[in-house]
Amino acid sequence: MGRGDHLLDALVRVVADGGIAAVSVRAVAAEAGVSVAQVQYYFRTKEELVTAAYKHVAEGLLERVRALDLSGPPRDALRRVLHVWLPVDEARSRDAKVWLTFAAAAPVSPAIGPLSAEMDGDLKRWLAGFLGEAQRAGALDPALDPDIEAALILAVQDGLVVQALVLPEQERAALVVAAMDTYLDRLFAGR
Repeated sequence: MGRGDHLLDALVRVVADGGIAAVSVRAVAAEAGVSVAQVQYYFRTKEELVTAAYKHVAEGLLERVRALDLSGPPRDALRRVLHVWLPVDEARSRDAKVWLTFAAAAPVSPAIGPLSAEMDGDLKRWLAGFLGEAQRAGALDPALDPDIEAALILAVQDGLVVQALVLPEQERAALVVAAMDTYLDRLFAGR
């Protein structure tokens, strides 16, 4: 575990349960079972806590993507990547709630906004590169614009996550898996 990771894990739980408004040094200390002084040793302000938590959540998602086997047909590899974000189980539902909380704060937060824009740009570039490779391999229509398709993939992903999180937990997986599979079938149709 890195610097203050136990506190960041506690912070993620606080955000998942109550949003950024619920975040305080005291709330994180209580959730982590440590003293306020220990939280303040690592993070002096709420803004530092929230910024570090955003990075922690983003890095966790990226680590899970990096651990994936991306061999095989591009459609299947892309499906594995996108499933990292889908709220199909308790842990990914919690992560999705936290991610959406940060995404909602990004347009008005001077701390989270630039981080979110950087992460979004990195994701779009990676997806566009992946789709370009799929085109060169003959798995994707060469007439498609990889940059536009990358933006559409993220829009579909974000929309599915929002829709899923308002459903009862037992209905989430069926919706998001079927919808994402339908979208990917359309994207890779005819190839």
